[in-house]
Amino acid sequence: MEWERILRDSVKDGTIRELHLRKVPVLKTCENWTDVQELGLVNHQTKYAHYKGCLVKYGDRLFYVSEDRMQALAPYREWKSKNHIKVIDTE
Repeated sequence: MEWERILRDSVKDGTIRELHLRKVPVLKTCENWTDVQELGLVNHQTKYAHYKGCLVKYGDRLFYVSEDRMQALAPYREWKSKNHIKVIDTE
């Protein structure tokens, strides 16, 4: 799929475009949460949504994990991400 290929490399130098952020799928469940790699924290308000959570890589795909899900998984997995990803408005 074309968007999967575009999103795979959308986080560069600690930034992501808002257009790409809106297309990133939400990671709700996976086989092994320890295989998930954190890229950085996101806190961005759009017109219709508030992204507050973490961008992660699982396999070779990019996903968004909400802060609520991160807190629910905290007893089972430690979230170590200290990087903050800046969202660029290009519209």
